[in-house]
Amino acid sequence: MTIYLYVMHHEGYLKVKQIHRFASEYLRTWFPEIGSYQAFNYRLNKLSGAFTRIVEILLADYRTEDCCLDQSLLDSMPIMTCSGKRSGKVARELTNKGLCSTKGIYYYGLKMHLLGFRRIGKLPHPEQILFTPASVNDVTVFKEAWSGITSDALTF
Repeated sequence: MTIYLYVMHHEGYLKVKQIHRFASEYLRTWFPEIGSYQAFNYRLNKLSGAFTRIVEILLADYRTEDCCLDQSLLDSMPIMTCSGKRSGKVARELTNKGLCSTKGIYYYGLKMHLLGFRRIGKLPHPEQILFTPASVNDVTVFKEAWSGITSDALTF
């Protein structure tokens, strides 16, 4: 995780393969047992829960003073990996076919669901972020993940 975050921040590499290559070439003295690209990628995938926790901490630590903590906003957006006319070939275990009703198109991909604290006259501050396959309905996500929030505090 240290290598991943360091290389992303200081070197600007965003792809795992680039990060591993840089670490192998320049950071081997600090991390002599970095291993192969496959091992590095496997370890990163095993750390997904830790990355989730870091994001939760950062969202809470950098929350601005103008957040209305008693009011939350909920919205989602599509993350398209390909059009609905083709069959999806990327991250099949995470993606599927869904409908983007605002654009009126079918697509393969994910949906990002964001629950955010209301900020008057500004974009909401993220409170929680979830990713689901494209076919999952927003109401289903709300019921499963955020049903404990009172309806007085939530705006769709």
